[in-house]
Amino acid sequence: MTRAGGLETRASPPAWSAAEVARIVGGRITHGAGGAVVRGAAVDSRTITPGMLFVALAGTQSDGHGFVADAFHRGAAGAFVSRPCEAPPGAVLILVEDTLRAFQRLARAARDRQRLRVVGITGSVGKTSTKEMAAGVAARAFRTARSPENWNTEIGIPLVLANLPEDREVVVLEMAMRGPGQIRELVEIARPEIGVVTNVGESHLDFFPSRDALAAAKGELIEGLPEDGCAILNADDRLAWALRGRARGRVIAFGLERGEVRAEAVSLLPSGGSTFRLKTPGGQAQVTLRVPGRHSVHNALAAAAVGVALGIGADAVAAGLAEAAPVPMRLEVIRLGRTVLLSDVYNSSPQSVAAALDTLDEIEGSPRVVVLGDMKELGTRAVEAHRRVGRDAARRRIDLLVAFGPLARDLAAGAREAGGPRIVHTESLDDVLGLLMKELVPGSVALIKGSRAMAMERITAALMRPEPTGTPGRGGSA
Repeated sequence: MTRAGGLETRASPPAWSAAEVARIVGGRITHGAGGAVVRGAAVDSRTITPGMLFVALAGTQSDGHGFVADAFHRGAAGAFVSRPCEAPPGAVLILVEDTLRAFQRLARAARDRQRLRVVGITGSVGKTSTKEMAAGVAARAFRTARSPENWNTEIGIPLVLANLPEDREVVVLEMAMRGPGQIRELVEIARPEIGVVTNVGESHLDFFPSRDALAAAKGELIEGLPEDGCAILNADDRLAWALRGRARGRVIAFGLERGEVRAEAVSLLPSGGSTFRLKTPGGQAQVTLRVPGRHSVHNALAAAAVGVALGIGADAVAAGLAEAAPVPMRLEVIRLGRTVLLSDVYNSSPQSVAAALDTLDEIEGSPRVVVLGDMKELGTRAVEAHRRVGRDAARRRIDLLVAFGPLARDLAAGAREAGGPRIVHTESLDDVLGLLMKELVPGSVALIKGSRAMAMERITAALMRPEPTGTPGRGGSA
């Protein structure tokens, strides 16, 4: 197995001549020979491997043109540049007007050249977990790739497509956005055949006036699908299901309550996973999930619907879902002796907090401690949303609620309004750790949840550092 710019592969990306690349992107070779060959691409010179194309992006923090020499030193065969740069003998410089746009055009050409079946997945929550499950399902029948890490933007998706090995048949892409028009841009690059909208929540309301506007932006994926494509929509989510009118081709509905692809007899397991009966238009099968939470069943149904769209049978779909592992920092169940820790620290929104609290409800243990950090990007709804989450938390089986961060002050206020349990608000990480070290005893259960900007994995890491006695670590900043 090799690694191309961060994407694990079992074969090499296709070879392109420099002349072919220049023609595709409308560039001009200013140094080197048109017959030179490049394979794969990178935007970070530190990830260059011999033969790759380096894309010199001009960002707000740094300019990739300052790293062209380093890229060639590490073995790059060529580079996209938008201004003259030095290059060693034998290396190729392709001068373009805009290096990002050129890279996107090359990625689109790579996608078309390989005749890929592309699956695009977007939604307010659950994108990454659904992507992982869908890729596992697709892999039961096709040579499949998926977007790694957070390669889900106008830069990340071209990185995936430009580095795909030649033998891939299906690629599953996560598509993120922070404003209208951004999903459309990703669709124009990747040209998905299958599009999934997991749900429409309140994430990114900093960038939208309403959830309806947010849904409209998510719908750019659906309206960008071809007539012979397939839209996969959450029938249990009003705004997601309303997008069906924007589809030009087939629509597959999934849901717990209704849909062509649905779950029946859902049973949540003490281990944190679940079992259910999967029903699809082509048959049914028993599924066992290792991933915790009822919301994970929704994600699994979306992934199963991808399998249906690809023509995969119910038994193979169930086998693919059974292999899905929890995604790091996304509702991981961590056992520290007899203490159970739910670590959901990658990001946070009202919808995902509710799902995390639902999962906590399914796990027995005492005392029950919840640490909820700030939820970012909620715009003018931030105060109301934090208070609403606090009220919801107060009604749960919780012994201690710790609200962490400046915005979480309103979360604590909402919990107090609802007459919740013991409630503490703090903006100090050391305070949070001190409380947890006192409260977490054998048999206890804790949920740690917050937005990415809160870096709450520091809490999880501190708790996982064992003391000589084998109890959770003593804390401090991590």
